[in-house]
Amino acid sequence: MTSANFPRVLGAILATFLSGVGVHAADLGARGPAAAPSPDAATGEFPGGDIFGFTSGTDVGKVGDRGLALESSGAYGIRAGRYHGLSQKLELSGTFVENWSFAGSLFGVWTSLRNNPDFNRTAYGFDGVSLEVRHRLIERSATNPFALTLAIEPRWSRLDGISGQRATGYGAEVKLQIDAPVADRLFWAANANFASSRTRDPLDLTWSNASATALSTALTYEAIKETLFVGAEARWQQAWSKGFFGKLDGQAFYFGPTIAWAAKENVTINAVFLPQIAGKARGVSGPLDLDNFNRANYRLKIAVSF
Repeated sequence: MTSANFPRVLGAILATFLSGVGVHAADLGARGPAAAPSPDAATGEFPGGDIFGFTSGTDVGKVGDRGLALESSGAYGIRAGRYHGLSQKLELSGTFVENWSFAGSLFGVWTSLRNNPDFNRTAYGFDGVSLEVRHRLIERSATNPFALTLAIEPRWSRLDGISGQRATGYGAEVKLQIDAPVADRLFWAANANFASSRTRDPLDLTWSNASATALSTALTYEAIKETLFVGAEARWQQAWSKGFFGKLDGQAFYFGPTIAWAAKENVTINAVFLPQIAGKARGVSGPLDLDNFNRANYRLKIAVSF
């Protein structure tokens, strides 16, 4: 897929999906009570918090809600050497205006890189800050089961995620999130993300621009009412050579299981494991892209509301 084709393909996917949303919502309204929809579809109820994996739902909380979350996102496997990494994100969030939420985060990165021609080291360090703003554009209702949220997260980083070396970077990620109940106790979500960044190379100290896109979808089932959710997630990621697309450097497709557990009324634990199923790096043969992406990604998130 060329960079010229990608925006058209993404636009076609979103147009087709959103047109389907309108048709489905109209169909639900036409059926009325005789259709006997599930309780969730009829009332617009949807579990809050992270019940999927890396894919986010549209929940922004109610006015007055606050939360603290610790995300530990790990990865392993690159083409040149043996790599294990762990990025930690400590997030404080709050909802002060209806349909708007705000979050500030601190980051730390641990990396272990061996048998690499440029680096051989293990290190942990502070990796910058971010600020995220989320706005729910479309609210769920009895006649419309779909909700839509737009988010933007600018970020300053100071370390290279692979080598652990000093590599100052600036960037921002725009996220479009949609979700809906599918059936009784079955929930669906999808995300479309675009990130652009400018970073300083840890070796030659030159600055470069790059961008990344990701499309993901997830299903989760409420195995135990309001307590345990189990599901699966699919994620397609692309790496681009410039700050706004450019050449497609590589792409990777991930698929794996997710689980979320409400340990207490205000405590949720979420875990996901996504191995790379297929991929392709520009100019490199092989069934996976291990030049731009990792062999597998995983995350454990603990969120507390107060």
